[in-house]
Amino acid sequence: MEKIIKDTYDNLIKTIRKYRPGTSLKLIEDAFEMAHEGHIDQRRKTGEPYILHPLSVGIILAEIRTDLESIAAGILHDVIEDTDYTMDDIEARFGDDVALLVGGVTKIQKVAYISKTDRQAENYRKMFFHMSQDVRVLLVKIADRLHNMRTLGGHSSEEKQKQIAQETLDIYAPLAHRLGIAKLRYELEDLGFKYTNRKLYDELKIKIEIKQSERQKIVEELMEEIRQRLREDGILARVEGRAKRFYSTHKKMISQNKTLEQLYDLYAIRVLVDDSTQCYEVLGRLHEMYTPIPGRFKDYIGMKKPNGYQSLHTGLMSDGVLFEVQIRTLEMHAVAEYGIAAHWRYKEGGKAAKDKWLQEIMDWQRTMSDGDEYLDALKMDLNAFQEHIYCFTPRGEIVQLISGSCAIDYAYAIHSAVGNRMTGARVNGKIVPVDHILNTGDQVEIITSQNTKGPSREWLRIVKSNTARTKITQWFNKESRGENIKKGREALEQAAKDENITVDELLADKRDIDLLERFNCKDMEQLYAMIGVGGLKEKIVVHHLLREYEKTLPPPTDEELIQNLIDTGERLEKHKLGSGIVVKGIGDTAVRFARCCGPLPGDEILGFVTRGRGLTVHRSDCVNILHMDEFDRRRLIEAQWQTDPKKELSYHTEMRIMGDDRDGLLADISRILSEEKIKIRTMNARTVQSEAVFVIGMEISDGEQLTALTKKLRNVQGVADVARVSS
Repeated sequence: MEKIIKDTYDNLIKTIRKYRPGTSLKLIEDAFEMAHEGHIDQRRKTGEPYILHPLSVGIILAEIRTDLESIAAGILHDVIEDTDYTMDDIEARFGDDVALLVGGVTKIQKVAYISKTDRQAENYRKMFFHMSQDVRVLLVKIADRLHNMRTLGGHSSEEKQKQIAQETLDIYAPLAHRLGIAKLRYELEDLGFKYTNRKLYDELKIKIEIKQSERQKIVEELMEEIRQRLREDGILARVEGRAKRFYSTHKKMISQNKTLEQLYDLYAIRVLVDDSTQCYEVLGRLHEMYTPIPGRFKDYIGMKKPNGYQSLHTGLMSDGVLFEVQIRTLEMHAVAEYGIAAHWRYKEGGKAAKDKWLQEIMDWQRTMSDGDEYLDALKMDLNAFQEHIYCFTPRGEIVQLISGSCAIDYAYAIHSAVGNRMTGARVNGKIVPVDHILNTGDQVEIITSQNTKGPSREWLRIVKSNTARTKITQWFNKESRGENIKKGREALEQAAKDENITVDELLADKRDIDLLERFNCKDMEQLYAMIGVGGLKEKIVVHHLLREYEKTLPPPTDEELIQNLIDTGERLEKHKLGSGIVVKGIGDTAVRFARCCGPLPGDEILGFVTRGRGLTVHRSDCVNILHMDEFDRRRLIEAQWQTDPKKELSYHTEMRIMGDDRDGLLADISRILSEEKIKIRTMNARTVQSEAVFVIGMEISDGEQLTALTKKLRNVQGVADVARVSS
């Protein structure tokens, strides 16, 4: 094992040396030493030493030529979550920059009051907050996700694979594209495609590979023709073929409604020259040599893409063969491959320059507290970026907008004051309504008036961009700021009162400073206003403060935990159902059974005492219990099942049944469930290639009944596996 670790570390050093031959690598050596020591006994699900993951993340960052601080953070990115080292240790040994990057990629702590969706949204909010301070946070996060995707096949659950892969396509690949890092973006997309739709991926891969030798021969002939012509004309150039990516090919087939054979840019060539003038010279030579395809020329040098991408694109025909050529300088190519990592520009103190788009995200995410709403908006913003239009001001300046934008989006892209005073628009010299959809090449003039009352709430449903939506929302919020502050303060005080504590107690000991940083607010009035308009849930704020407040208190004794349960039980009398759980002789109390592990009589269990919500019962081997931090472990209490023959209790559990996709399989399974008098609550059925998968929610009396049922189901013809589901 040590040889594998040494070889991986040596590979990292070798990769860094390629672009930093004379630089001291002590920072990297120290980061490896700490990470290796911290992860020494840990293994990944694949069985390999855990340290190989952060080292691989470091290699990915080195391959896109990032700075040493980013690589060190990549090596250390799991140290805070998975080892005994603290953020103070990181800061003391590696400085503020590395500590900021590690803090930005460390997930928020798992707290009981946040749902799965809200927790995911909070992780993104935290990531973007740190990104607004240093964009390198995102580089580390993307590299981490890429290596996780490369090793995703070792994940036990196909459902989990699909979930992670879909998140990669929705968030991480578009983020890589937004930063212009093609090298990482395309691999993220292909791996995401592979795990979200394995059948289509495999079919497309086979088709492309079958045509590979034939296509390669044609491309080589075309490249040699181009090289020879450019040499004759005295133009020094590097001519190379481009690999076709599976996911982008799949998307083009769908969007253009074409077969693989009809996509002419499967024949793709790239020409690299020294300066932009030569790019246009090469374009002229190619248009002399081959027949240009109308509508396929794009000048991204004159009109740079929002992520900094520059290149000339042209579609050509040679003896019936359609192909695409990209022409760019070597510097443009570096930006296209490595994006923001190719041209670092730092302010004093080493912080990366802020990106306008990051600041826009920081603005509009403040207006959204609902996890689903926030994630949907984030996905829309990221994916809309991939298709954009270019409009012109009356002075000829270029304004970039996402595809589908209307005149209102354009107005707010110019300035919020222009949008707020907008009464109409003139497009290409003609008066149009404010919701007029714009196209590339349109010249747009916004008509404004000092007498207008401001934007209409109807505009929130019309605009396409989150930026415009945020600025409109901010206008309405500002109009009623005083009322919102009052409303937010009252809501926070009531939420604190529900937890038998005051806001003043929660904000004592400078916890308000941490709170404002956590939710990216400049003062408490802004935080109150966010709560008042619904941009932040008061319960999330209170539970965050409550957790920090309880850290200052001594650990609760068993007697205090029991009293908490008794008090809760009295308040939640209607929930005191016969649960069959005994805690220190209390008997039935306000009990919830954790959905993450679905405990049944016969399982070893533990109780987690939640403030105001009674007892949550988990299996003792539940992954959430095993990974619980020391603070939450203070609320664990012994619990056991109570057997009472007079009580007929049932418990919810889920089972996954996998087998051949044959006629009558579901009928056979249903017959056994009926014979065993099992109450079915939910059922989900799907097919994966030739395999049928059923996830059935049911009521079970105890573990013995579940074992007997499992045995009978496994004897059904065609059933390959029966397992209890843990979320």
